[in-house]
Amino acid sequence: MDGAVIDSDTGLAAGHVGAGCSPSSPLKVGALVDLTFAPEAGGHVKCWERIAEAAIGLEERLDLTVHFNGPEARVIELSPSVRYVLLPPVFSTRHLVRRVPDHTDLGLWHPRLARMLSGYDVIHTTDAFFCYARTATRFSRRHGVPVVSSIHTNTPEYARITVDHLLSRWLGSGAAYRVASDSLDLPGLVRRRLERRLRRHLGRVTLAMASYDELDDGDWHCGVSLRRGLDRTMFHPGKRDRAWLETRFGLPPGCFVVMYAGKLNTGKNVQLLGPVLALARQGGLPIHLLCPGAGDLQDSLMAQLGRAVTLPGVLAQDELARAYASADLFAFPSMIDESGNAAVEALAAGLPALLGSGSGVASRMADCPAVRVLPGDMPAVWAEAIAELAADPQRCRALGRLARAYVEAEVPSWAEIVTEDLLPVWREAAAARSSRGL
Repeated sequence: MDGAVIDSDTGLAAGHVGAGCSPSSPLKVGALVDLTFAPEAGGHVKCWERIAEAAIGLEERLDLTVHFNGPEARVIELSPSVRYVLLPPVFSTRHLVRRVPDHTDLGLWHPRLARMLSGYDVIHTTDAFFCYARTATRFSRRHGVPVVSSIHTNTPEYARITVDHLLSRWLGSGAAYRVASDSLDLPGLVRRRLERRLRRHLGRVTLAMASYDELDDGDWHCGVSLRRGLDRTMFHPGKRDRAWLETRFGLPPGCFVVMYAGKLNTGKNVQLLGPVLALARQGGLPIHLLCPGAGDLQDSLMAQLGRAVTLPGVLAQDELARAYASADLFAFPSMIDESGNAAVEALAAGLPALLGSGSGVASRMADCPAVRVLPGDMPAVWAEAIAELAADPQRCRALGRLARAYVEAEVPSWAEIVTEDLLPVWREAAAARSSRGL
């Protein structure tokens, strides 16, 4: 974990910030990520870690505090101008359900967070549904601190999938489940409620950045999209080392390695991978699935594929980068992921990719010659695509070179994300406050 860890109540963190932005002083921004800060955290958390790291070199222009959930209040200093603040949730989803993609805070008001918000020139919310975002918009209405919003996850659809999955676990697959899921449409009711809350949130913020495709056809956003960046040095084809990959993960020598990285759950559509790999292997090709990550579908994948799958758990970033570069093909079946950091990292490492249609990353990368976008509910189509590439490894490597070339030309660095996407919008929001005399 980077940075010095300091036991803290909110008073220590508040000492880092102070209202009153002037042209000669760094803009003070508080970004609110209502998820747990942990090594196994998903792409939303990792995105803001990368943004914070990129902001370290901008101390004359930006003072950035990124708020996460944590078991105790503390500050993690990355530099004198960039830090993480962890606060315990008011009412965690852990109190209601154990298995969700990421735990967050269902509270309506976070008093500790609220005491810190007056110190910022701009508040940046990264969801529309949970305690941090609710606290921010209520605080903004009372005190006039501008709020910028970017939506990183299609939470309404994630909620629909999660509720449907929970109903099937609680009720089985019989009549009770069909009544709850189909007749009463409880998953759909949850989704529609969250969609209404999302639109209310977007109507209350100062500026909203376009982030997720389903809403990008409206006039709610400021005209700037929050793109996803990449560390092109960390994720690079030059790290390819097949001998290391086979030794490190105990893979059969000479097999064709299909890799997935991320949470192993239904929200990521990982249940597709079992039947896909089983079908792809029917022709006798030595195809193996490597799935770094954690989630409740681990046992199911192992039961379906046995020795044809390796599940090493969560990998550190440097080891993950080596694994990408040393595999043969990346498969990302999620149909609702908006950022898809893992897919971009795999392309940068020189892997062609199969992506599930409907996801934000599939939409953004559809013009990459190393990407094929496939229906997320058709295992036979995925199996055919994998078998075709496994039978022609030279073509697969050639596509990998095209993947890297595409990333070099089209995917920005994290520093560019901060300076070109975020800073201009944050400054516009702060200027809007100044023009009102607040």
